[in-house]
Amino acid sequence: MIPQPQQPHYEEQPQYYPPQMYTPEGQVDNIVEQINPQQIIDNFDHALRGEYYNKEKGMWELNASKEAMVNDSCRGALISFLTGILNNASTMGIIDKNQLGSLMEAVIESINRMFVVNLEKYGFVPIISTNDEFENKGTPDSAKMTMVANMVYSIAFLVYTRSLNGMESKKIFSSLSMSDALGYQQPQQGQGWTSKIFGR
Repeated sequence: MIPQPQQPHYEEQPQYYPPQMYTPEGQVDNIVEQINPQQIIDNFDHALRGEYYNKEKGMWELNASKEAMVNDSCRGALISFLTGILNNASTMGIIDKNQLGSLMEAVIESINRMFVVNLEKYGFVPIISTNDEFENKGTPDSAKMTMVANMVYSIAFLVYTRSLNGMESKKIFSSLSMSDALGYQQPQQGQGWTSKIFGR
């Protein structure tokens, strides 16, 4: 019996899957979304409504007094004001200490004037107006005005300081890997052009 030639045997080689392409743009978008001040503003909105977050129930609830911190007119004006001045550009900007001081002075002046000319409309004095004409007479609730104003100042200050000297911009770019996306090259010692640009 003539032996049949055997088929050559090849060991099955493991398949190679190239690493996924790295997209720094996607990572930047994700980081920028995480530092969006809108979440801070939303929480402030709940606080003005007299609500607090119940961790056990996972929902916002009214406080024990069932009273809002300010009326709807005041709350709407404050939320609109903060939304207009605080956004991703606020945290991604590059400002210095003097500019930070000027921004905060503008916020303080705006809130002070807003409250003074709307004492009755915002509920800081008893409502005695007729035909939608507010007279702003009486002794204002200075304690409530100060508390709400300081909350606005704190929010604005904390958001603006994140852009102080480009702090957030530096954090984002320092977190990005600019090495070969396919991993063919090993990182070399020394300072490359990306390190020089981003200060690493």
